[in-house]
Amino acid sequence: MGRVREFLARLRPEGRRIAELRAVAETGNGHDCVGGAREIGSVGAWRALRRALAGGSLAPEPAWLAAAPPPRAREDHLLTALARLRAGEGHELLRVELAALDERTVPTSGGPRAPAQALSIAPLADRFVLFSADALDPRAVARTRLLDDAALPSRWLRLAALHHPDDFEVLRSARAAAGRRGEHVVLEALGVHGDPRAFAVLKEALHARDVDPGRGFIQRRLAADGLGRLGLAAAVPVLRRALGDEQADFEGRPGAGLGIQYPVRANLLWALGELDSADAVGDLIASLGDTSGTAFGGLYLPAMDALVRLGALAQEPLRRCEAAGIEPAATNARGVLTMLGGGRA
Repeated sequence: MGRVREFLARLRPEGRRIAELRAVAETGNGHDCVGGAREIGSVGAWRALRRALAGGSLAPEPAWLAAAPPPRAREDHLLTALARLRAGEGHELLRVELAALDERTVPTSGGPRAPAQALSIAPLADRFVLFSADALDPRAVARTRLLDDAALPSRWLRLAALHHPDDFEVLRSARAAAGRRGEHVVLEALGVHGDPRAFAVLKEALHARDVDPGRGFIQRRLAADGLGRLGLAAAVPVLRRALGDEQADFEGRPGAGLGIQYPVRANLLWALGELDSADAVGDLIASLGDTSGTAFGGLYLPAMDALVRLGALAQEPLRRCEAAGIEPAATNARGVLTMLGGGRA
């Protein structure tokens, strides 16, 4: 009977299982939370454990943090740093570590380049400073302060970083009442919060067609970022489809100026790198030869950065791309392999 129950549990959607894992974390039972993350085994499950440690629902026990695989995705690095801060490590040391990731360069066909230059995503170090303002307070105290302070511009993002389950509905309601500029902040906060229920909201925002061009580009970028941060496997086909839709339906249309400077496809590629899925590798490699897709260096930069984060999943396809000898994709593939320790320096 136990094996039957285990088999049936594995058939449940990943989002539901992660929601259950988050509920376990709210009880403070880190042992069961680690066990649940290990049983599910997905990047989203381990990210839920990291969120519990970073946000304060679990005590920052070193053994619980060490149980998770080493972080590769940017969101996992941030959450790990916040959990380490709560465990007593120094703020400036952690900020400097994240700043080094922000400034990391990759060897490209045009020389060393920093992928962050081609993205509109806030640096990890800046996000760490923002979220760490509440990390050392008891979560109940921080939540009360942020819920009461309507004048604080960053309160929705900081509230989201506490990862309290009740705040999903708070954020969803706030988005409806936030106005044009505030709506984007709350949409970003839903991705930060990490509740699997946000998947449907973010997916809808990514596919929305009834938004004026300027707002639409920003909305789709934030939705892509949020889907990557959630960590759910179901986001991979959504993001892959959006890559084609974005190029066919939006880029080059009237009002697409922001989409040329900071194209949504760059964020879609970034998000695929957060999801630890072999299904994303082909789309990322297909962008290694794109040197003109953004005003800041081409789509090859976010693609290279995402492939570095995917690590071993990408190595064999990268070797095939390098061997094909089609430039500049082959040189950029070699650059990623060098970063992964599997290529010629």
